[in-house]
Amino acid sequence: MKQLVPAFTKALLKGDVQFATELYTNEIESKVNQLTFFESVVKPSMYRIGDLWEKNQITVAEEHLATATLKYLLSSMYTPYEVSERRPKGLLFCIEGEQHTLGLEFANEIFKELQWNTRYLGANVPVKDAVTFVKAWEPQAVVISIGMTTAIPSLRECLEQIEDIQPDVKILVGGRLISHYNLEFLKKESINTFHDLIELHDYLEEHSEQFLALLEEKISN
Repeated sequence: MKQLVPAFTKALLKGDVQFATELYTNEIESKVNQLTFFESVVKPSMYRIGDLWEKNQITVAEEHLATATLKYLLSSMYTPYEVSERRPKGLLFCIEGEQHTLGLEFANEIFKELQWNTRYLGANVPVKDAVTFVKAWEPQAVVISIGMTTAIPSLRECLEQIEDIQPDVKILVGGRLISHYNLEFLKKESINTFHDLIELHDYLEEHSEQFLALLEEKISN
């Protein structure tokens, strides 16, 4: 799959939806699942585009075009799911200061595929708003994406407040920052970190009964 990254990256930068779609349909779809496609092709392509932008080799407009093209392609891959109310609830958002949502959007699809009820809040969610939502909705899992070191203070504050209002919630933290830094304050029983979406998928499958038990306990009370 990695040999397809240059061609896929070029298609995104040109905004060539047709070529990107044909590349996925002809070279990828029948060979790997969507998770592998994201980790092996999408993520390296977007990292490459991010590096080009940081080196001033592409403009902000070109970076935005690439992101929009990719999101259009991914939206055609997503499948609608009907979920019972007696299924675990997952809340997903990017911490305050974090603007990149792509990985989190795909994470939301993983939750829905595994028949979770989800609420996806998107980018740059203020801590107080995230905490208010947790308190009102009482999810079994909260997924937080962080990519920049500048957002670490907000992440610390958010984790502390969520644990204060809902001690039994599982907090799942992912994003580019997790792959590059060893953050000691995340090493707690109530918090799990994920380097990629495959790890997240496997964790949710492995602990599905635990999350159902948390839901049933909440309902019975």
